Amino acid sequence: MSHLTETGYGYFEHLLRAWKVAGVLLVHGLVPSIWKTKASELLCVNSNRTRKYLLEKQYGIIESGGRSLSEDY
Repeated sequence: MSHLTETGYGYFEHLLRAWKVAGVLLVHGLVPSIWKTKASELLCVNSNRTRKYLLEKQYGIIESGGRSLSEDY
C-alpha cells in the first residue's frame, strides 16, 4: 500500500480520516452555507505532512526553505 507509506498514515487512521472529510463534504454539498472551510481544516490538521504530500505528489512542486519553487499551482 504505497499510498499509506507516502502519507505516513496507518490503514485505520487513513480510513477514519477519509470518512471524516467525506462526511463534512457531503453535508457541505447539501447545505453549502455551512462548513465552508472545515474539509480544508481537517486535511491540514497535520499540515506539514499533508501539505508536502499534496504539493509533491499532486502538483509536482518541491519546496525549499519553506517556499514553493513553482508559482503556478
